[in-house]
Amino acid sequence: MFGTADELETNDLNIHSYASVGDCSGVREELENGVPVDARDYQAFTPLAHAARGSDAGEEIIRLLVDSGADVNAVVDNSSECPLGLAACSGDLRKAQILFDAGADINLVLPKGYTVLIKVMYALHDDEMLIPVAAFLVQNGAEINCETEYGESPLNVASRLGRFDAVKLLLDAGGDPTPLGWTELMKAIAWGSCDDVKAQLCGKGELEHRDRCDRTPWLLAAFVGELEKAKLVFSAGASLDDRSRRGDTALTYCAARGHADLLQWLIEIGADIEVADDARNTALMLASQEGQTTCVELLLKASADPSRKNEYDKNAMSLASNEPIMRLLEKAGEDIGDINKKAKRTLTGLHDGESLKVSKAEYGAGKRPRFGKSNPELMDIPFWKEMARAGIAAYQGKAQFGDENDMSEPAWCFSRFGMSFTELPDGRIVQIGGEHEDFYDPDFCIYNDVIVHERSGKFQIMGYPKDVFPPTDFHSATHIDGFIYIVGGLGYHGSRRFGVTPIYRLNCRTWKIEAVESSGDNPGWIFEHKARLDEPGSLVVSGGKTGTEIGGEEQHAENDDEFHLDLAKMIWTRVKAK
Repeated sequence: MFGTADELETNDLNIHSYASVGDCSGVREELENGVPVDARDYQAFTPLAHAARGSDAGEEIIRLLVDSGADVNAVVDNSSECPLGLAACSGDLRKAQILFDAGADINLVLPKGYTVLIKVMYALHDDEMLIPVAAFLVQNGAEINCETEYGESPLNVASRLGRFDAVKLLLDAGGDPTPLGWTELMKAIAWGSCDDVKAQLCGKGELEHRDRCDRTPWLLAAFVGELEKAKLVFSAGASLDDRSRRGDTALTYCAARGHADLLQWLIEIGADIEVADDARNTALMLASQEGQTTCVELLLKASADPSRKNEYDKNAMSLASNEPIMRLLEKAGEDIGDINKKAKRTLTGLHDGESLKVSKAEYGAGKRPRFGKSNPELMDIPFWKEMARAGIAAYQGKAQFGDENDMSEPAWCFSRFGMSFTELPDGRIVQIGGEHEDFYDPDFCIYNDVIVHERSGKFQIMGYPKDVFPPTDFHSATHIDGFIYIVGGLGYHGSRRFGVTPIYRLNCRTWKIEAVESSGDNPGWIFEHKARLDEPGSLVVSGGKTGTEIGGEEQHAENDDEFHLDLAKMIWTRVKAK
């Protein structure tokens, strides 16, 4: 339940919460208590803005706020959004119509020249509501030939994102085709039949023309994804090696857009499956990121390398956007612990939120990190649970309670880096430690807790005494026979024991943690590494970095060797890199 006005000591927080879920009685009560209808929350959103974008808020709450005098053109979020834009970008035509009828400016120009129509092209580019929403805006006078300061127009955004149905709608409504840079052949590829394409294939020079998005007819054909059209353009002399200025190829376009039949044909005729764009994204990475499961399957079957990384140090697993793709990559030997934050929250059943459903008293009682008093201690702290459920940063949690200027100590936070992610055989997921933000941030903190997820949104938080289990981040956590072996980690500066590899064993039945001593040629103080069970009783540690102290200064170096830990004898053996 949301806290009462007395508990929160900030009435306008309630009106925003009520508006976002369509609670008309709650909003009426707040208005009767004197809360301004255009009150701003800590994100500068008005109640009407929350209602316009809230999926649980319907037409009734919009009408209530409008009838109560809400400003339908009040810009929010640093003036980058407006109620009509929020409703339109959520695909809700009923809300958009009410706001328009109430006087919302359909051509309101937001910072950098963005309009509602341009924003809709971005927000709904992969949604079936794009056409009806765009049609509503155009029919009610939205300017088609406008541009942002960056030269983005509704037409060229729709074209770049592959919504050629929207391009046609805008052209039919009077849009200027000049910025598209399309030839008659390109129009035939986008909308016409195969006969239309044949009729426009006049010669080699036609194949070298590039549109506003730097696509040749061959690249546009791959982007559209119609196999027969692509075959016609290829037969006319197009090159498999053709690239856009960002390094896109026909193969990467097909993988990202899910054109499986065309992708299969490209593989069969010899397209390089490891070709990468200018950001070093391979077709497998792009298919993984865009949730194109069939394309991922085809590329893995064709022996695409799942371990490659792009310029941002991301591999296919860390870009994966759905569970079937994660499982395909896991079967190919990749670590499911590499999935991104959003994917982890999906697997654990948690969904990002924007506000915490706790009282100010509960916030005050639980806002600080603390260590457990036993091994383990169940940390039944409402504020911690809400922070984990919502997934917001420490600053956001403090801001909700008007406490953002308190920099004396960190606020407890679940949004972290270097937190391990381990799946148990029974499907539960265990996350350990991690750090929030960087060392110079007032809310910087390295944690030593263990969060056990049931994959339904339910979880438990276990705390531990610092001397039993010190704060840890960027460690490895490997499940072996009912235990999770926690190896290495970065930790706080000044707490690192160079030449020693810390090992802790977590009992997955009792959740008790114990330190484990080892001997032999260990990796030393290692972090950001990988660990795997290579064979029964042998844990293999590879990659990452090691820390040493030279001349009183800490030095980090890449680890090029493998280290094998005999779990029966707890003896390390170094295997030199070749």
